[in-house]
Amino acid sequence: MHNVLLSNINDTLLKPHQNLYEMIPGIRSANAQDTDFDEEVIFSNKQGCHETTTHKNSTYLISNGRILYRDGLLQGESSSGADCRMCHECWLAVSKGKISKFSPVNGMWIGDVPDQLKGLTIPEQKLISLYRHNSCIIKLHSPWHSPSTAHPALKGNCITFPQNLSNIATSLPPSPNELSASIKIIFIGSSKPARHHLRKILSVRRQRILDALIWLKENNVLYRHISLDKHIIASLPDDDVPESIWETLDHILDDKNAHAEREGYTEDPLTSDQAMSEKATSDFIPLNPSGVLDVNGATVSVEDINNQMLQKLRIDANKPSVNLSETNAISATSDDDLIHMVPRGSAPTNEYNNPTLLLGLYPTLFPYGTGALEDASRPAKISFKKQIQYLLSYNDRRFEEHHSFIFIVFNMLQRREACLHARLMTSKPFFSKTADQIASLNADDIKQVLNGFEKNKINTSSRSPQVNALLSQVKAVGEKVMGSAQSRSMLRNQIHGLIFNQGLPSIFLTINPADINSRVALYFAGIDLDLDAITPSNLPSTYQRAEIIASHPVSTAKFFHRLITTVLETMILGEGVLGPVKGYYGTVESQGRGSLHLHMLIWLDHKYTPSQLRENIKDEQFRNNLRDYLEDIISEDLDYL
Repeated sequence: MHNVLLSNINDTLLKPHQNLYEMIPGIRSANAQDTDFDEEVIFSNKQGCHETTTHKNSTYLISNGRILYRDGLLQGESSSGADCRMCHECWLAVSKGKISKFSPVNGMWIGDVPDQLKGLTIPEQKLISLYRHNSCIIKLHSPWHSPSTAHPALKGNCITFPQNLSNIATSLPPSPNELSASIKIIFIGSSKPARHHLRKILSVRRQRILDALIWLKENNVLYRHISLDKHIIASLPDDDVPESIWETLDHILDDKNAHAEREGYTEDPLTSDQAMSEKATSDFIPLNPSGVLDVNGATVSVEDINNQMLQKLRIDANKPSVNLSETNAISATSDDDLIHMVPRGSAPTNEYNNPTLLLGLYPTLFPYGTGALEDASRPAKISFKKQIQYLLSYNDRRFEEHHSFIFIVFNMLQRREACLHARLMTSKPFFSKTADQIASLNADDIKQVLNGFEKNKINTSSRSPQVNALLSQVKAVGEKVMGSAQSRSMLRNQIHGLIFNQGLPSIFLTINPADINSRVALYFAGIDLDLDAITPSNLPSTYQRAEIIASHPVSTAKFFHRLITTVLETMILGEGVLGPVKGYYGTVESQGRGSLHLHMLIWLDHKYTPSQLRENIKDEQFRNNLRDYLEDIISEDLDYL
């Protein structure tokens, strides 16, 4: 961070982008009231006096058309007399008289979240949004695990669809029956939960929906053309779980994997006697034990993934096509399932060159409809990935705490990576032959391979050249996509390359930080702690710490990165505790409960090959020296027990 004087900053670099003047509350009145840049008024504003903006509790203030964030002002806090502080990137731009990428002058103002949009449940957020992503699966938790302590997760791909195009341009909210198309409750346990147990996270409140839509219509540019459907609003429950969600809840009688769901290398802190006593007085949802199968995906092979991909390619000539955009919302009941056919756009929403996509998908995060991604009107261009990183580090932490934002944007980045590398691959001269092979694929070829997968008979030599060509290209593209099975295969190839170059590794270790019990992790999550004077009495309880860590995944990841970097720099590299090191390779994984850990291979800098070590170990002096070395670097500490 850099401390600077406001008087040294060009006034034009402190004014918002011209497109924001009609959106920022108080900007016009401030222009009318102020004629000079008055630093004394600015600092009195920081203390809550002589406010020029109409929002007394806002995170920003306005003086003479300039917009300043309160937390960036330094009245009396700097010995150098500086007025404000800036991050290094903004300071570099401003010091050169250029527009900072993340400043309001570059259109990056998104505004504070009003009370009308705070505390909305997942169904309520979907009812007021212009777009909805394809699915949201709610996993119910056992009595000793509140949903607030569970780490969220992503599986599959997220696709956004516009709500029925004939209706989206005219009215909101959609019918509550449509919620079942994008929200699914799956409960795995001994008995079905009571309906009132789900109200905290799945309830719809008529008045909250009405208040939110009225505010959005008045303040959000994307909602100005929207009319409120009074009949649908009147049909909403006062405060209850919508019938379409409750009736489509799946209940599976299998609780043997309830404990495995949160498996890890250490005991789950939430199952300790202390945590169990704390949760009795905490605000949580008491539900029966639940679990999911194969929580680590350890049994999911590349063949399984290829199998799933081929299943999607398989042509079923007997399956009739349905145009959902022309289908009215209907319900059909059978002996086993309740199915809601929901009208929506027949094609996924365009993710490219669509600045309003995330604004319409998340009105609670972008309440004024400003701060669009990939906005062509910005003087200083910002890449999609760079802006996502900025939003996930936003000061009020609204983006990292949201239940789905981080997964939607991550999946969008994955698809962009896949499309980029697929485009690069298809531009190569040799791909034309492969394209002809893939184009000649037929249903019989795919069916034959699927039958082999089902019988666990994987024989690449018996496959048709067309299928092998397709799977080969999928693997080549997938290796470049974050989190894909093919990318893990590429990691193994890199390890094999290191072994070929450096020989066999000397040490395998796992670093598994206890984030729930770490004071530093809480500090990263924004908890105001004096790290030099911490006592058990001024720490949150175990349950509260678990809630904080689970709701701040970005901050927890930053803590993990800082911790691992520090361990590498101070204990392993250079003159570390292991001695001279010539190489290392580490991969990050998450445990069943979502916390991060690191597996690492380390190559010690010595001249012995495995055969030489095997021979030298026969010498007593060498054997004693090796034992002394191992006892020096390896110890056991049970104090934490």
